[in-house]
Order: sequence, then C-alpha cells, then structure tokens
Amino acid sequence: MRRRDLLKAGALTGGLLVGGRALTGTAQAAGQTTISLAGTDGHIILPGRAPLYVFGFVAVPATMSVNDLVATYKGKARHVSPVLDVKQGDDVYITLTNLGLVGRPDLVDSHTIHWHGFRTPTALFDGVPEVSVGVPIHRRFTYYYRPHDPGTYMYHCHFEDVEHVQMGMTGIVYVRPAQDGDPAPDPLHRTTSYAYNDGDGSTAYDRHFAILLNEIEEREHDADELIQEFIFTDYDPQYFTMNGRVYPQTVLPAGDPSLPYQPVSSLIQANPGDRVLLRLANLGYLQHAMQLPGIPLKVVGEDATLRKAPYVTNTLYMGPGEARDVLFTAPPFNPSAPVASDARGAYNTYLFKNRDFRRLTNRGAPGLGGMVTEVRVYQGSPLPAQTVVGETYA
Repeated sequence: MRRRDLLKAGALTGGLLVGGRALTGTAQAAGQTTISLAGTDGHIILPGRAPLYVFGFVAVPATMSVNDLVATYKGKARHVSPVLDVKQGDDVYITLTNLGLVGRPDLVDSHTIHWHGFRTPTALFDGVPEVSVGVPIHRRFTYYYRPHDPGTYMYHCHFEDVEHVQMGMTGIVYVRPAQDGDPAPDPLHRTTSYAYNDGDGSTAYDRHFAILLNEIEEREHDADELIQEFIFTDYDPQYFTMNGRVYPQTVLPAGDPSLPYQPVSSLIQANPGDRVLLRLANLGYLQHAMQLPGIPLKVVGEDATLRKAPYVTNTLYMGPGEARDVLFTAPPFNPSAPVASDARGAYNTYLFKNRDFRRLTNRGAPGLGGMVTEVRVYQGSPLPAQTVVGETYA
C-alpha cells in the first residue's frame, strides 16, 4: 500500500466508542482498532487552589468535522487523557485533531502523539516532530501502528515535550496479548484475561486498573496561563497525582460529576480472591516508590516486557518513563480489621501509596493527600465482572 493510500484509509476508518465511564476511546473491528483524539487546553480542579490550567487530549467522534470539533471540544481537555485499549497484531489508527488553545490564543503549537516505548519500524508515526509529523492548529493526522509486543505503555505529545507533558498531554495505552480470550490453561483459573502471552496462565487476572503517576508544578501551569516564563531548574511540584487526581479525589468513582475534566478514577475495588492487575506508568520527572502495605505485589512485566523471573516486593520503584505490570491477590475479608461500607457492602481498606510522606499531601496542607488511593476488598463477592479497565462501582 502506498503511503498516501495508507493515510487516506486511516482517516476514513477513524471511529469512536467511549467505553464505560469515559475510560477508553476505542472502536474495534476484526483486526482493526480506530481511535479519535483531539488536543486542546482547559482547567482541572485540585484542592487548595483555583482551577489549574492544563493542556490535554480528549476522545472525540470521528465523524465530526474539524470546525464542529472546535465548536464542541475546544477548551475541554481531559487530564489524564483517555486510556487506550488495543490488541496485539491489530492495525491501529489514531487520528489526532489539533483544536488550538482557548487560554493561549497567541500560541500556535502543533501537537503529536508519541507512543512511549513502542517499537516502531518507521519514524513517520513516532510523533517526534523533528523526524515525523506534527499536527498544526485546525488540522488532523492519522497515525498508524501495528503492535507486536503486549504490555503497558504511555503516550504523550512530543512537541515542546517538557512543557506539554507537564501541562497534561499524557495517557496510558496498553496492548492485550494474542493469548487474551483463550481458554484458561489451568481449570482453577476463572478468567481468560492475561497481561502477556505467558503460555501457562501466570499473568491471568480478574480485574485490571490503569494508573498514571505524575507530579504537578503549579507555578509552571500558572505561568503558562499568564504568558510568563517558568524556569524548569526551579521544578518543585506541589501536587502528586494518580490519573490526574490527588487523594481524596482518587477514590471518587470514574466519571464523577464533581471532576468533569478528570474522569479517570484510581479506586481499586475487588472481591476476596480476585487476581488484580495494576497497569502502572510514570510520566512525571521524579522517581516514585509505591507500596501496598499488607498485600504482596508480584511484578510480572516491566516496560511492556514479560519478566521470565517475576519477583514479589513490597515497594515498586518507578523512574520517569517507566511502566510496571503488577499482580496481587485480594485477601479474604477480615471482620476483625477496620471495616467501612458503601452501596456495595462492607469492605476492608488497604492504601496503595507513595512511601515518601512528602508526596502524601496537597500543597503542604494537613491531612492525607497526594499520591494515594484505596484498595477496597468486600465482604462476600458483590462486585460483577469488569466490562472496561478501571471500572468502579457506586
């Protein structure tokens, strides 16, 4: 196929299905995944300050014209960006439209999609503007990929990338293995969902959650909005986020109306005995050490690569640009431990958190905040099977 025909085909096949609670932005046919995103700006809500100016991506209908997208979605960026779900070996088309910026109409920045860690055979679709394609304002471009390696990745804008990544143009993309959906190799396994092509069911899971770690340096965001310069050697973030939220926002359900532009929850809910897969990625500029006290963590994948020798740990060290695939088994419900309840019933709470206490606060305010969320293990088995990654239950 000629390059022109390939791009034309990608542009014509772009579709969208917003799955669950704005968690995914994919539409899938046999052997093909099509995704439509738009880049723009907006504001998010963080405790202790006025709405924060951000850049970001938003899932959009493929059938809309550029003018209609501008009228409908400009200034309504999401942080974090939609979680993208693709299948190993599929033809993946991601159409990006640049809507421009409401808060900074003086900026004429292009946007790109860089699939971080993806093994690409050509620079054309890599998203690094010096060697590939940047999308100017009010234009669109379709990127093409064929993922051969399952696992958890990240995607972000690579135009003025230090600024645009910090401003929020970041998201998780994961590749389901070819083995996914095959009959369970072990009759004790209740699931046919796998993180990797393991051959023995060792990466099988019942539930999975995608969590993007990051930091927010509010002075850089404020300077961007006020047309001022920020010196990145002064980088000293005040907020430490999981999926664009800080605790206690992290445990609000997906699509909570109080956070209209931060739709992705980090709440982890499980029935006793569930095998839970955490798809973790770090797109901040600092290393983070994550812990889940009381529950061992089994690392089965690193940077979209199956570990031949998985290891169990109580602390995950994740540097900038790194990803981990981690399994744990939800423990039995313990009525003697502290018990809380919600509409689904009674549950025990475990905290998945940064081990650095300085990153467990919101702008230095008293009380628990920052990079922490809850793992809730319920009495009995009241939770239905997940239909989308990160699904939460009211």
